[in-house]
Amino acid sequence: MLVLGAGAVLLAWRMGVDLQLMKSWWKQTEAFLMDRPWLLFAGLVILPGLPVPTSALMLLAGTVWRDRPLTACALCLVAIALNMSWTYWAAARPGRGLVEKLLAAGSLQIPEMPHGNHLRFILLLRLTPGFPLFLQNYLLGFFRVPFRLYLPVSLACSGLISCGVVLSGAGVAGGNLTPVITGVALIVVGFVVVQMLRQKLQGKSRDAETLKR
Repeated sequence: MLVLGAGAVLLAWRMGVDLQLMKSWWKQTEAFLMDRPWLLFAGLVILPGLPVPTSALMLLAGTVWRDRPLTACALCLVAIALNMSWTYWAAARPGRGLVEKLLAAGSLQIPEMPHGNHLRFILLLRLTPGFPLFLQNYLLGFFRVPFRLYLPVSLACSGLISCGVVLSGAGVAGGNLTPVITGVALIVVGFVVVQMLRQKLQGKSRDAETLKR
């Protein structure tokens, strides 16, 4: 991801794209989506299933819906839930089915995950820093963790920080300090909770290894 990002920056520089031009593009995108809110919502549902930064989409949603920050948060949470749902089922049904057919030719099978490890596996992927969201969704769907556990836990892990980004974007775009402070506070709280859960998971892993020895 870093290499691709560096390559994109270098390509933009060689093409003469500067900060002023990027600001102009951003303003034009905002104006276009303000008249077509349904298109922004559809993008929030579809694009996070591709290698597109989710945080950038949340920030864009905050700036476009700056006059309705709470509504923006609610719409973004619904969009995230829909995205997590379709990516899960795409991997769990056609994606896994295709891999199973390919492995069947070599008499191989995909191992089934023990039921007691489902929650741990979800948290491990969701709380690992730098792991793209779309890959998390596809992997969790591919290994068919229970959907009734997958969706609420995933939303709990991602929702707080996502709302923080949306509120921060809305506050900056609208020149309102209250949403900015609230958004930054949510992001900080989200990161603190993530770190606490990661440490708890690591502690359980060390305890399990100690018992095995």
